[in-house]
Formats: sequence, C-alpha cells, structure tokens
Amino acid sequence: MEILNKDDVATYLKVSIKTVRYLLYSKQLPKIKVGKEYRFLKSDIDSWIQKKRQGVKTFSFKGAL
Repeated sequence: MEILNKDDVATYLKVSIKTVRYLLYSKQLPKIKVGKEYRFLKSDIDSWIQKKRQGVKTFSFKGAL
C-alpha cells in the first residue's frame, strides 16, 4: 500500500499543487486526514482516475455534417 502526500499526488497526476488543493477544497479527491495534513492511498487515486475515465464521453463525426 503506497501512501502519497499532496506533492506526490500532483506529480503523479501531472498537475500543479494548486490543482490538487482545488480538488481537495472541492472534495473531489479521496483522502485520509492525518493530524493537520492529508494523505492519499495510491490505489484510491487510481480508482478515482478510472471513475473519471468512465464519465468521459467520446465524440463522433458520423452524421455531424
């Protein structure tokens, strides 16, 4: 079980730390509070990514013209 901090999550998701803070503020990321800090299970982040991928709609150009 791999545990990540905010910086690790930003690196893993290839986003800025500001984006991670926003995702935390908007309660979108799965997290664990340890004292005053948040920690993240890598497996939870992977599951969160998979759920986000399932919500992505594809666009087809068939019949668009």
